[in-house]
Amino acid sequence: MLSEEEVLRRRQELEERRAWKRRYRRRQIIFYSLFFALGTILMIFTARYTYFRQVAVTQADGVEEGRLLVLFLGTDNTIEASSRADTIMLLSVDTKSGEVGVLSIPRDTRVWSPSRQRWDRINALYAHGGTNLVMEAVAQLVRVPVRYYVHTDFEGFQDLVDILGGVEITVEKRMHYVDKAQGLEIDLYPGTQVLDGAKALQYVRYRDTLGDVSLVDPFGDQYGGRVERQRKFVEALAAKMLSSAGLVKLPQLITQMFKIVDTNLPLETMLSLAVSAGKFSAANLRTAVLPGNSQVLNDAWYWIVNEQKAAQVIDTVVLGKPEPLKLVVLNGNGRAGIAGQVSDLLREYGYTVVSTGNAEHFNHASTLVMTAPRNAERVKPLAEFLGASIQEVEGAGSEVTVIIGKDFTLNRERSVGI
Repeated sequence: MLSEEEVLRRRQELEERRAWKRRYRRRQIIFYSLFFALGTILMIFTARYTYFRQVAVTQADGVEEGRLLVLFLGTDNTIEASSRADTIMLLSVDTKSGEVGVLSIPRDTRVWSPSRQRWDRINALYAHGGTNLVMEAVAQLVRVPVRYYVHTDFEGFQDLVDILGGVEITVEKRMHYVDKAQGLEIDLYPGTQVLDGAKALQYVRYRDTLGDVSLVDPFGDQYGGRVERQRKFVEALAAKMLSSAGLVKLPQLITQMFKIVDTNLPLETMLSLAVSAGKFSAANLRTAVLPGNSQVLNDAWYWIVNEQKAAQVIDTVVLGKPEPLKLVVLNGNGRAGIAGQVSDLLREYGYTVVSTGNAEHFNHASTLVMTAPRNAERVKPLAEFLGASIQEVEGAGSEVTVIIGKDFTLNRERSVGI
């Protein structure tokens, strides 16, 4: 526990650092304005150059063609001794299709550090070796190179949200917490609301009884806690940035980005992403928490990665591979046992059927395959096999619902592609 004098001293140091930052920003504003104007003129040329350059780099690294991996780090610099990474996410951007994956890595995740030749918490690695040590550990974790990072502190995060005019989020419950030593007060009420930078920071920092992260439903792979809230906030933030109102503020955001973040991303790459902003949409965003569970090792809590489930999540969210389709087969024609019989047949052909049951009614005249728009092409062989039509459903994820209609006849001589 810090003494009152120590807290006052550190707050004074903080104010001095902030005053220096303000003076520095004033000196830089003219430079960055001119720099941004020049960058805009060269944007078209650099975008083409970056595209071919990035393809060559990712192919050499063994990553899917056109994917850009960037480690995002959020740290608390308000008290100097607290130099561990508070938020860790791996962003995977497909520069061709506009798909974006965000993998949230709990800060207590137990990872192997090649440089230190030991196991450690991933957030502690930032204190020992900064961004390079964390990137190395994350690359070891996902088994692909991670060369770029974006780092910001709490002040930078607030500025980003304020530039966008706030972010709409549903606060799920009353959040109140006071820590006088850190000068921290969290005071949020439940309900859907637009959070400004200060309130957004309170939302992503709040820790409840679930702590940083908890596996609340092992069977449904559902997580709770602060990491899960941060994942939801990222989705809301992306939706705001990619909205028409957010895109209008893109030039201002890029200009301010030089001041509120530290990054090793090449300028031409950032400009190329700005040029390609129209490709990205909230519908093409995939987010996930690194699968695992809490465990005590040597009297300390760690997030232990579930390697089998993590490999699947990394394939889909980081590497952009198609998610394995999960089929739910429902009886929509009233024939006894038909859902089970169709499920057995589909399993023979290699499909994964996660559950069977009855549809809302038994008056479905035709067989139906319901899936997310991005999976429509993938389920065509299944639909042809079942003689079904395809219905696209927003938000369906990787789950495919098959409703067996009255027109269906069981025929084991069918052929199907997976």
